Amino acid sequence: MLRVATLRCVAIPHRDIQFTTTADGVGIAYWEIGSGLPVVVTHNWSFSHAELEWTVPSIASFYIALSERYRVIRFDPRGFGLSDKGFREWGVSTSGAQLGLSTEEAGLDIAAVAEACGVGGFVLMAVGSQGPVAIEFAARHPEMMIGLMLCDTTAKVEGSWLDAAIQSQAAVTAIEAEVGTRTPVSFLEHMVPRDELRDWDALERSSRPVGESLTASVLAMREWDASPLLGTVETPTLILVSRNPDVDFLVEARKLAAGIPNSQMRIVDGTFAPYIVDRSVVLDAIANLLGTETETDGDKGVSDFKTVVFTDVVGSTEFVERVGDENGRSAMRDIERLVVETAAKNRGMVVKHLGDGSLISFSSNSNALAFAVALQHQIGSGPLQIRVGMAAGEPIQEDNDIHGAVVAQASRVADLGTAGEVMVADSVRQLALGKGYTFEPVGEVSLKGFNQPTKVWKVSTQSTSA
Repeated sequence: MLRVATLRCVAIPHRDIQFTTTADGVGIAYWEIGSGLPVVVTHNWSFSHAELEWTVPSIASFYIALSERYRVIRFDPRGFGLSDKGFREWGVSTSGAQLGLSTEEAGLDIAAVAEACGVGGFVLMAVGSQGPVAIEFAARHPEMMIGLMLCDTTAKVEGSWLDAAIQSQAAVTAIEAEVGTRTPVSFLEHMVPRDELRDWDALERSSRPVGESLTASVLAMREWDASPLLGTVETPTLILVSRNPDVDFLVEARKLAAGIPNSQMRIVDGTFAPYIVDRSVVLDAIANLLGTETETDGDKGVSDFKTVVFTDVVGSTEFVERVGDENGRSAMRDIERLVVETAAKNRGMVVKHLGDGSLISFSSNSNALAFAVALQHQIGSGPLQIRVGMAAGEPIQEDNDIHGAVVAQASRVADLGTAGEVMVADSVRQLALGKGYTFEPVGEVSLKGFNQPTKVWKVSTQSTSA
């Protein structure tokens, strides 16, 4: 059964519409909600409006569900919604797009929003027409990418289902301009629920530019072709395709899956991914892509083997007293974001932040060590320093949290370190044999709450082959 949440009785979360400017001077509107791993969403061509999309239940409820697990950042691409037009009029050629709007220029929107939100690495979710833009961005900027999600989209617009929709809309727009009347968007009938047709149609009417600006923008999209770049995308990629009986999204999805080396395709019940589909399947597929974890009622209390990591900011109280509450909290948020992004790159799950530290869980001991070493390297000699403690075992998972002896042990081991150090229990060292790490013995230490002494080690080096 298709499970798509509605928003008739759900409170809309607070979010502020903000603006940033791209490298080529275009004003871009965006908002963000939630916390955790950053997911930047670029929505389908003329259905993007950072404010009015919250009036469409299937869109708004998806963002709310996503924000319960991730930090969701949504922006309007140039030319649509609340963002500036950003492209020239009919007939002007630039950057390879005959009508003035190239995938390269559109990618500047993504970079500007990421910089404005202070994210060094993020997941990029592209819907519909924005697929070619996202593919090119991922290929050109692998250092910024944690994951790529392509939803009911294509790499090459011309000849695809999207091409037909664009040409149809351009023709309708020309007729509207001639006769002066508004015509509903016909292809929506094949994609959205009947009781939401008016909502989606009103969104489209408010989102799109008018007259020749619309014609120029949608016809420019017909020239978008990122297919030559598919094989160069290094980012783990999830291809979401809905099982729509009236629109064959699968043809283009197969091409994406065949072309992107590190990709997985997920077919989901529904008519338009990620909004009008089985919500639980989509969220589980995203979690699987990112190496994060989801909990069901049947999972409570289940013990799986994990490497547990504690990070702790050294001297946080003194730092806040010196720089003030506002500056201190801003610096702490920067550390938390770095923890989230580095954990995601190493397929770890940030369980929670603890004021001046974080608790992270890894299914792979090697990934946990890679995370700890990378995090210390990135923090370097910044204004705040951290110490890291690690232990491996079977924590108890309950209510999106983990508990148990291994969690307490990792915390106690972290307490033994100083700024810039990674301290590990012997369980972590044993699992790291042959992985290229070297450890300095700290000795057998009596940890608070543990009857037997624990062998503790300090990570000293990592070989280039690790």
